[in-house]
Amino acid sequence: MSESSAPQAIRIAQHGYALDVLAHLGGALAGLQFQGLEVLRRVAPDIDEPLESSGFALMPFANRIAHGRFRIGTRAVQLQPNAPGQTHPLHGHAWREPWTVESREAGRLALAYEHAAGEWPWAYRARQVFTLSESGLEVMLVLENRAAEPMPAGIGWHPYLRRTPAARLRAPVKGVWLADAQCLPTALAPPGQIWDFSRGAPVPQTLVDHCYTGWSGRADLVLPEEQVCVRIEAQEPLRWLHVYSPPGEAFLCLEPVSHMPDALNRIEPPAVSGLRLLAPGEALGARVTLTVSREPCSA
Repeated sequence: MSESSAPQAIRIAQHGYALDVLAHLGGALAGLQFQGLEVLRRVAPDIDEPLESSGFALMPFANRIAHGRFRIGTRAVQLQPNAPGQTHPLHGHAWREPWTVESREAGRLALAYEHAAGEWPWAYRARQVFTLSESGLEVMLVLENRAAEPMPAGIGWHPYLRRTPAARLRAPVKGVWLADAQCLPTALAPPGQIWDFSRGAPVPQTLVDHCYTGWSGRADLVLPEEQVCVRIEAQEPLRWLHVYSPPGEAFLCLEPVSHMPDALNRIEPPAVSGLRLLAPGEALGARVTLTVSREPCSA
């Protein structure tokens, strides 16, 4: 494929924000700027792996399903791994498929993905609507069950936020799921047993890859060196916050999600796991807003 015919990022810009979207690559992002400041990690528009992007949507489930196996009623499902180096299928399907542009304006872009029943035995429709306003970047996520029977469902957003060495995170939470070596949840614990960001704390230089529960719906990432505050606010049902911060990298992921990892295999009630079943024709949606300020984060 020649350079001129290679898929290009779609840019929308307004109110000092500029967003680049890779509709052909899972509806992923290739960067977000605010007044020239890189907010998400910047990537080349010709990447071919969503895990190397600036962020993507999580549908129809978030995080891992242990060994890809689960049962809904009498239906047993087996999913194959879908990411390099991963034993367990990760983050659904929509991030691995091309999306269709529904509409495009100066500061708004709507994408859609239609999934036919197959290994995941339920048809569904996913939508992402990106809107730039004075409040920042708004991401609207909608997942609709197009099958003739109830479908397990989850949604989330997976941004790769640029971090600095002195970065601090504040995210009020009530608990954290401890995890094993394969990043599968083992037990629910007070947040202080791992890293408690409820009142604000430095982002550790060691690995963080944990799901926090009872999240308030707001998280502030402070970059003191640049006097920048990046705020993420999420609507219900996004009340789980998965924090992924690998050592030695200049990014971290603050992922608002509607359920814990491996929710499909947990015995806890839905109020704890977040597991949802959508009736035929029913939709699950939520809005995430990312705001950048060059002033201190307000309380």
